[in-house]
Amino acid sequence: MLVNQEYLLELIGRPETRFQIPVYQRVYAWTQRQCEELWADVLRAGGTGADHFIGTALYGLDDETPADGDIVLDLIDGQQRFTTVMLLLAALRDELAEDGAEGERGSAEGAEVVGADAPDPAQIDSTLLFAVDADGIAPKLTLSEVDQPTFRAILERTPLPEGDALSANLVRNYAFFKERLHAEGMGAAWRGLQRLLMIGAQLEEGDQPQAVFESLNARGVALSPADLIRNLLFVHFGYEEQKRLFQKYWEPIESMFPEAADMPDLYVDAALHAWLEEHAPDLTLQDASEIYTAFKAYLRAHPGLPLEELLCSLHSSCAAFAQRLSTPDAKRHLDWAQGKLTGLVSERKLFGD
Repeated sequence: MLVNQEYLLELIGRPETRFQIPVYQRVYAWTQRQCEELWADVLRAGGTGADHFIGTALYGLDDETPADGDIVLDLIDGQQRFTTVMLLLAALRDELAEDGAEGERGSAEGAEVVGADAPDPAQIDSTLLFAVDADGIAPKLTLSEVDQPTFRAILERTPLPEGDALSANLVRNYAFFKERLHAEGMGAAWRGLQRLLMIGAQLEEGDQPQAVFESLNARGVALSPADLIRNLLFVHFGYEEQKRLFQKYWEPIESMFPEAADMPDLYVDAALHAWLEEHAPDLTLQDASEIYTAFKAYLRAHPGLPLEELLCSLHSSCAAFAQRLSTPDAKRHLDWAQGKLTGLVSERKLFGD
């Protein structure tokens, strides 16, 4: 693994380099709370001139990247931070453009707000938000199929998608940064963005991305067992194969169950527990936090199992579970996923006493 300490804007701004979120990754999940924390860190760094460390980004060359094309890197860990910083950059670009328009109409404030080192809005576009590829101009970052239409509309300043196609977190966080830039000024924000320091870890052949990912995933919004299982399975495929398998097997799983507002992963956790009970009856799980480790134990015990066959089995099992949600057996698994006692606890535990 190649590990370098570098500034985030320098990493994003590498010429002819784009990042893409692997298909198996969860959607953009940061809320205003995380944006407020990032905003405070950026302003502090901009005010003091000191570097601010924002963690490690894990990425690797996409298996399907052509040898003579642009560099496309799969962003395995760092999606939330990268996306949020790019929303802040888009908001800064737009505030700069609007401030410049005000200056042309006679405002005396325009040229002084950011300082002499302020970027041109077109410079942010060309170096940090977009790259030129074989097909023309493309965003520096490609999100999931769910998030990308909204994200691209924000970057390109085109009409936002409507209804269920709109990714609300992206819109809200962009609006939050726009309002803060307008209210508190752009100078410290731009200076602070340039001081965001991180460790860039690029995978090499032979590295185990899931093992590294697990060790890095200690900040931000916690991953659910389903998130971790999805990552574990799909990381073995190239981007296009990920898309095929995700759309055929996993995406339907995520839409099979009703939403539980207080426990959004309740039904999937219960369905995965039912699958494990059928396929790995020797493993006794105490609560939902053990689902992922149990699933890894199952994979270790079946090293030759084709992953598409496993995905097919999970899809079929979850579909069957969704059809029997009102049965006592399904209720037993749902109670277990909620941490309710469903009977005598076995003395033989998966992970010791």
